[in-house]
Amino acid sequence: MKKLLVLSAAILFAFTMNAQKFGVKAGYNMSGYLLNFYAPDGSKMSTGFNAGLVGEYPVNDMMSLRADVTFNQLGSDYDSRDETDANWPSRPYFEYDYKENINYMQIGISPKFSFGPAYVFVGPYFAFALAGNETTKITPTAGDVQEWTVDIFSDPSTDFDYTQPFSDDNNLGGSGDLYNKMDVGLNFGVGANFSGVFVELNAGMGLMNFINTGSTDYSATDYGTKDDATVAITGDASQKNIFFGLSVGYLLGGE
Repeated sequence: MKKLLVLSAAILFAFTMNAQKFGVKAGYNMSGYLLNFYAPDGSKMSTGFNAGLVGEYPVNDMMSLRADVTFNQLGSDYDSRDETDANWPSRPYFEYDYKENINYMQIGISPKFSFGPAYVFVGPYFAFALAGNETTKITPTAGDVQEWTVDIFSDPSTDFDYTQPFSDDNNLGGSGDLYNKMDVGLNFGVGANFSGVFVELNAGMGLMNFINTGSTDYSATDYGTKDDATVAITGDASQKNIFFGLSVGYLLGGE
């Protein structure tokens, strides 16, 4: 699958480089997850950036075929200071926050419909996580602040051990464990083009499950608690990417 994605990216890169209209774009993302299991109310959208290449082949005066190859930074945030659940027992002792960054190579192809300078597009995307890390910070009421960053896609040689320090060999991820690198989804966008300079808003939603529900290490692990009820990751659990982007770019070939 990874080789197929790289090949597809190469083909789309060639498409964008040889398209009648070719451009670059960069911008700002907000992202998180759609869950069907408990997420603490300290969870919030994460911020990141996007940058990529865009190519277009006009079909007629209103429609063109658009392809893009984009570096997309997604993830999520959690801050216990925003946690208001009554069962947060550790506040007298410490505050806890983390930021998860997943760097995707995303490719997509969409029909684009223009209405004067304004346009809309919608179509599928395919993405592969190039890297992912989670930075955790614990701020105790007394004592030193503890902070560490781990690679969530590393392949630990042993199961996660809570008695040992976090490291690349002892973490909550793993290529055969909790997280999947592949994603497939839908991307919808609106924008405006002014003589080649364009501004656009897009929304994307993943259709693949980010968590590996078949994980032998986590299939029966409590993922969170609410009102003293535990929620386990099971075969029915779902966690999918959702993101919003604001991008600015320049398209050679004008409108």
